[in-house]
Amino acid sequence: RQQQEFLTYESKDMRVTSKFKFGVLLCRPGQNCEEDMFSNVEGSQDYNNFLNLLGRTIELQGFNKFLGGLDSKGNTTGTHSVFREYRNYEIMFHVSTLLPQTASNSQQLCKKRHIGNDIVLLVFQEDGSAPFSPSTVKSNFLQVIIV
Repeated sequence: RQQQEFLTYESKDMRVTSKFKFGVLLCRPGQNCEEDMFSNVEGSQDYNNFLNLLGRTIELQGFNKFLGGLDSKGNTTGTHSVFREYRNYEIMFHVSTLLPQTASNSQQLCKKRHIGNDIVLLVFQEDGSAPFSPSTVKSNFLQVIIV
């Protein structure tokens, strides 16, 4: 009975959605601040295997499914991302290493703009990384951090 009540309530809640955007952040040994982590432009084979586990790498140009705020016309948010369809859900991953790198901007605001506004953040820690602290990434929106 409680389960049915919950499902009824949830179906009436207009915020229920089938499209999500999750952030993915790479943490390497010696990195303990968000600026360092947002500066990563590529990861290890283990990291790439992790991305493949999350979804398929898609080309953003012309992509016609849920973009999660990424640009499918002008490559302003990179050329590729990771996307997953599961049942009736679509998940676009804002992958820090696939978002554009700005050499003149140590804070990597383009990456921060997307990942910092996500509700969920997945942190991949390479071997030898220090324990990740949730306070490392400053955001008013992140509610779930999975390390």
